Amino acid sequence: MKKNRLNIDIPFFDVDAYRVVWHGNYPKYMEMARCALLSEIGCPYSVMEEQGFFFPIVDIQVKYIKPLLFEQKVVVESWLTEWENRLKISYAIKDRDTGEVFTKGKTTQFAVAMPEQITQYESPAFLTDAVTTWINKS
Repeated sequence: MKKNRLNIDIPFFDVDAYRVVWHGNYPKYMEMARCALLSEIGCPYSVMEEQGFFFPIVDIQVKYIKPLLFEQKVVVESWLTEWENRLKISYAIKDRDTGEVFTKGKTTQFAVAMPEQITQYESPAFLTDAVTTWINKS
């Protein structure tokens, strides 16, 4: 599957006194990567909202393998694993120089029709069409 790659230099305000990234910041990096991936696909959150849908996170998983450190240069890879019935995205946070995997993660989102707040059990056509077009570009 096609992957998006987002470069991040670990900032001081994300680390604790030991210069280790606080565990609660990893979902933020995943969110940044997810936004970059959705923009690359041509379906950022603003388009989703214009189409009348929100896509809240309903499940998040993070596997901490090694700690990220202050000033470390990392790449957050993100890729779609499902989009027909829900939006599932996988992540790998790697050291930019060595390629070593420090963290893995997954998120799941469902489309919710607004303003009625009705959960959709099939992804809206605008999303599946955008993903199909994006995949066919490669």
